[in-house]
Amino acid sequence: MRLIAILCLASSSLLVVDAPATGPAAPPPGATVLFDGKNLDAWAKKAGKDWLKEDGPAKWKLVEGDAVEVVPGSDCLITKQKFGDFKLHLEFRTLGNETNSGVYLQTRYEVNISEKGGSPSGTLDNCTDKSKRPAVDPSKPANEWQALDVDFKAPRFDAAGKKSANARATVRLNGVKLYDDQELDPPHGAAGRLGEAPMGPLMLQEHGSPLQFRNIWVIPAEAVKN
Repeated sequence: MRLIAILCLASSSLLVVDAPATGPAAPPPGATVLFDGKNLDAWAKKAGKDWLKEDGPAKWKLVEGDAVEVVPGSDCLITKQKFGDFKLHLEFRTLGNETNSGVYLQTRYEVNISEKGGSPSGTLDNCTDKSKRPAVDPSKPANEWQALDVDFKAPRFDAAGKKSANARATVRLNGVKLYDDQELDPPHGAAGRLGEAPMGPLMLQEHGSPLQFRNIWVIPAEAVKN
């Protein structure tokens, strides 16, 4: 893979890599398709500060190219279905605006999406120490589609409801592995008030800027094992 720049961020060096072109990835057998460009039936509007509660239909808009675009001020989207362990695939593109968004696993653990500042896309922003941040940045420029793939293992709880193991995640951005079976801290910030659970919905964040998503699917653990 061709290295095109080296940037110094704080005390660490970030290798910016030229990632391969991203085309839509077809959902494999056993996948649950959450968005294919036709409708938002699998999603609901989040109920304000109650991140786990649905508040009517999704308010984002369908756009050309089988994509959906964030409508600023319309709140985040959460899936109607809840997930434990899963493999997630989605594609996104920023649109040239300063963007700070994210994909929240179980509405708790954030995989960042950004442009023009903030943490690089693909960073596990609210559930890892900054010292664990990736050493490479395969992000693409605005208006180019990018692929995010996450293998997520939910936290484990014993019969009494006490947590016995932390959540873990492997994250790939544009085919480049950023985290490999990374142990996740309990969520920091606003998501921290939710606590942790064996299952939860996915959340796409609306944070004041438009961006687009397409081709979103999940393979639940049961299908992965099969």
